[in-house]
Amino acid sequence: MNIRLILLLFFLCGQLTAQTEKKLDFKWDTIATLNDDLGVNGAFSGIHNDAFIVAGGANFPNDPVWEGGEKVWYNTIEVLQKSNDSYNWISVDAKLPRKLAYGASVSTPDGLLCIGGNNSDGTFSEVFLLKWNPREKKIEIEKQPDLPVPLANMQATNIGDEVFVVGGQEENGSKASNNFFSFKNNEWQRLEDLPGPGRIQPVVVSQNNGKANCVYVFSGTHFNPDANDPNQFLTDVYEYNPLQKKWRQKADIPTNTTPGLSGGYIGAAPAVKLGDAHIIIFGGAGGENQLWNQRLELQNELVSVSESNYSEAEARHKSDSLKKLIANNFQNTSFSSTIWAYHAITDTWSQRGEIPGKSPVVTDAEFWNDEIFIAGGEISPGVRTPAVHKISVEPHRADFGLINYITLFVYLALIVGLGWYFSRRNNSTDDYFLAGGRIPWWAAGLSIYATMLSAITYLSQPALAYSYDWQAYLGYFTILLTVPIVITFYLPFFRNLNITTAYEYLEKRFNIAVRIFGSASFVLFQVARMGIVVYLPALALSTVVGLDIYTAIIIMGVLAILYTVLGGIEAVIWTDVIQVIVLIGGLILGLIYIAIDIGDVGYIFETAYADNKMKLFDFRFSWTEVVTWSLFLGSFALNFAPYTTDQAVVQRYLTTANEKESRKSIWLNGIISIPAGLLIFLMGTFLYVFFKDNPDFIVVGMQNDGIFPLFIANHLPPGVAGLVIAGIYSASMSSLDSSMHSVSTVVTVDYYKRFSKNYSELTAMKVAKWVTITVGVIGTAVACLMAAFPIASLFFFFQEVVGLFGSALTGIFILGIFLKRANWAGTLIGALLSVIVVVFLKYQTPINFYIYPLIAIPVCVIGGYLASLMIKVKRNDNSKNLVYHKGLKDHKFEQ
Repeated sequence: MNIRLILLLFFLCGQLTAQTEKKLDFKWDTIATLNDDLGVNGAFSGIHNDAFIVAGGANFPNDPVWEGGEKVWYNTIEVLQKSNDSYNWISVDAKLPRKLAYGASVSTPDGLLCIGGNNSDGTFSEVFLLKWNPREKKIEIEKQPDLPVPLANMQATNIGDEVFVVGGQEENGSKASNNFFSFKNNEWQRLEDLPGPGRIQPVVVSQNNGKANCVYVFSGTHFNPDANDPNQFLTDVYEYNPLQKKWRQKADIPTNTTPGLSGGYIGAAPAVKLGDAHIIIFGGAGGENQLWNQRLELQNELVSVSESNYSEAEARHKSDSLKKLIANNFQNTSFSSTIWAYHAITDTWSQRGEIPGKSPVVTDAEFWNDEIFIAGGEISPGVRTPAVHKISVEPHRADFGLINYITLFVYLALIVGLGWYFSRRNNSTDDYFLAGGRIPWWAAGLSIYATMLSAITYLSQPALAYSYDWQAYLGYFTILLTVPIVITFYLPFFRNLNITTAYEYLEKRFNIAVRIFGSASFVLFQVARMGIVVYLPALALSTVVGLDIYTAIIIMGVLAILYTVLGGIEAVIWTDVIQVIVLIGGLILGLIYIAIDIGDVGYIFETAYADNKMKLFDFRFSWTEVVTWSLFLGSFALNFAPYTTDQAVVQRYLTTANEKESRKSIWLNGIISIPAGLLIFLMGTFLYVFFKDNPDFIVVGMQNDGIFPLFIANHLPPGVAGLVIAGIYSASMSSLDSSMHSVSTVVTVDYYKRFSKNYSELTAMKVAKWVTITVGVIGTAVACLMAAFPIASLFFFFQEVVGLFGSALTGIFILGIFLKRANWAGTLIGALLSVIVVVFLKYQTPINFYIYPLIAIPVCVIGGYLASLMIKVKRNDNSKNLVYHKGLKDHKFEQ
């Protein structure tokens, strides 16, 4: 069988797998009705203190609009609360300051922010908070600073604590505006006007475009009473980036396929952001354009009847006929039932179902208890609905397939079997912790790479290239700068001092207090790391495989504990070797599949380049955004920390037969990181183009970090997908086992062995295994906690954790190895200053996390050295022999 036929079969198998995926469904229920049986539109609505608030609004309570009925505005406030499985209205006495509708409302932690609005008397600029007091069961109204101008028929959204208001009319019946305001720190600010025509009733939602949280403005009506055609129905889309303070035009709204409706216009539609990148738009007033023009012609003709020379009987007959046509026009006008999903990263649209029954517009959609609520609204011109709809988002269910499940379980069983096999060699703590020096250099090198790779990198960095660009790839090259420093200055200390943990060196150089500080910092870091490296893949795998996330985490934790307790470091390292082979193979197969599916590799790169997805350098100077200088230097500092202070990495230096073998293993890790990183970022780019061409394949509401597992499970051939998913599962377990085993080593050696008066090898083995189990359980519990309180970008969060814990420890080792006048007291002061600085930078400044270690490590070193000069303490007699100097030959140390 030739290679082309193999690749064709590979592609066809992937196509069959892709056809099994299911689209997201929305389940609609009417769970309550408003107190006004006619319903209202244009009401303020939102969530505060676990209550759904609906206030104000307007309707036609007497005669229908087509019979000349007059609109009536309201000041009533209604509060809906959930009790068990039912929803009940709570009676409240509070009223709005005036009868109002057609303003904008935004749910905030402080209350429902109600902005502007109008009534028959005019348009208003007042702003106030509606605050639900659950204890006293009442609404409290708190005045806020007024808008700079009166506004109605606009829309608003928020990004964090900043609210943005777009469009609207400054007077009843006036021309639509391009107004754009922000409200933050109790102050309004006028921003650069919205490009394009002014508009009323736009759809305005915030979402992340992969690089920043942005404001998106969709559709709306350009109303100009002085024009021959006063209503221009818009189909354009704009994105505003608050960091760059710039507007960009995005892809227009596609043609609406709802039968009988014209396309592209979705003004006044309820909408919400969902997941990391989607905006869901429910229907909209699409299709009204043609009927509106017909209605306008009929109304103009009706006016002209009174000005004509018709007889009274002819005029009455003509008027009655025109009124009947106008009534039919109103009653036959329907709104779009299409549910649109706009993806902010790929700038693409996809249809995700239909709204059952009549579609409400001129109302808002709100998230409440992980479900979407829409109260009231207009279901045809002049006709309101009192219904309160609850929309449940049905989770994605992928058919992983029997073959994939078999592959996954067989792979995991083999991993546990490795633990059992190597358990027979664990006759001492030297075997359990250091494999008796039996590990070949290439296996140790692959294990170092696997430890640093982890499932976080394998999943989140393709997602980073998919959603962001290639700038983070520069970080891989800093490893080549780190390796010479490690093997020249650090490795000799770790190899020749006959130590098991890196922190034993700190006691020899300083004293027991510094050793305990170092080992305790490491243990705290690993506990945080374990939760992250287990939660992320569990989240991704639960999405695409269909496992409950907590089940996925617990299975991962139990299996990792099992083979780590049995096999020790030897099982951990050989598991890492298998994992690297499987994961790199998965990248290569995935790239081949996408290239075959798209059929033109040049097109992939052209598309990615045109969309700025392959940007490698950003030479701007910025402390807050990720740019080249901070990313490169920050990556060097972040990589330097684990390679020089992390027991999980250092322990692998000590598992080879001698220092020469260790050097080779470290160089192997550094060398393979560059091409492996290239494959990872190429995968992100290929995924971007693949899903841009196939937006229906993206699961609505998913997190970006799940994009690669989604592709693997739904598009790679059966068996191959199972193997790669198993590799990801194994990578997560491998990260967990590295943390468990290294923490077990630290606790056993730095605490039990150091302080026990009755130390024995037999007892030490028992302690090591029980610590492994305990730490594994804690790490699994932390991952479950993270599942309950999810974090948007775990790759960046992980880097922040490294910066927090790694900087002080890195500074301590620099002080110990390079500065002979550093003493234990000054070193601890420097470490404490470093931790304080990192915490301050994270919580009190907008500085990006790559800069944390660039500040915190020098603070530790400089602060520690100056404190050492000022504070005189008794020096360790052997400390002078534990500091690197030019005269040190062959790296031999006196102890």
